[in-house]
Amino acid sequence: MTISALMSSPSGAALLGDQEPRVCSLPPFDSDRSGHRAVALAGEARLKLDPWQRLVLESGLRRRGGKWAAFEVGLIVARQLRNGKGTVLEALELAALFLFPDVRLILHSAHEFKTSQEAFLRVRTLIEDNPDFDAQVSRIRTAAGAEAVELKDGKRLRFEARSSGSGRGFTSDLVILDEAYKLGDQEMAALLPTLSARPDPQVWYTSTAGDQDSIQLGRVRARGVAGGDRSLAFLEWSAEESDDPAAEVTWARANPGLGIRIAPEYIEREMAALGPEAFARERLSIGDWPVGDAGQWSTISADAWGACSAQGLRL
Repeated sequence: MTISALMSSPSGAALLGDQEPRVCSLPPFDSDRSGHRAVALAGEARLKLDPWQRLVLESGLRRRGGKWAAFEVGLIVARQLRNGKGTVLEALELAALFLFPDVRLILHSAHEFKTSQEAFLRVRTLIEDNPDFDAQVSRIRTAAGAEAVELKDGKRLRFEARSSGSGRGFTSDLVILDEAYKLGDQEMAALLPTLSARPDPQVWYTSTAGDQDSIQLGRVRARGVAGGDRSLAFLEWSAEESDDPAAEVTWARANPGLGIRIAPEYIEREMAALGPEAFARERLSIGDWPVGDAGQWSTISADAWGACSAQGLRL
């Protein structure tokens, strides 16, 4: 058990979720200033970040040699909205819009339209509630399926439901792939080429635990578990299969929001309502991951990408 899991309320009664991930693999870096700036900006937007949320932002936004240290950032956490995954993405998108001048187009992609639309509504509210942010907005598009925030300097944040064609034709600097457990090769074929001409691109995967169809997320996770990937920042809050699923300490490992926005009593009721397999996947982040080539890059090898990035070449 980590120190954060032993933290308690002033009464000493409440167990809090682990604020450090069970699985963590981060690339080398020489500056963490961008992440700290993103955390500070979230405060201006009145986003209250938990320690684990700050850790994810700061880890994913580190720099090396003047570029993002991580080309890919993977976050796996149980039942994302209750644990606070959405807040991480909101803080990231605000930073991309208002802090990072080289990020011109951000694509937020979700498996379902309703998830993408909900993410748009949350970011829109944060922007409109802050006069400094709102003053920089040129237009907010609200048409279903074409939701976007456009700034006066030409920056854009687009929200899309994924398909085999979504993202084609857009040269993106930042791609956010929410619900990444539903991400397949066709969607990646549509989205990844949008980054190839950009000087400093980045991809974020956020998800609950995957299943046998989670091919792309399985590849990312396999590299994160193995460690040593100089282009990947990977953080996973999960229990191990050998852990007691009824123990609160197990719940704490997989749920950083435990005791903050998730009550132990809720998880106890959930365990009774769900079957063991569903509870393990949805609440404990124990996935039924694909095997075989799940740890391999499907199009461009990690070494090839890293070499081109180091030399400033375009793929």
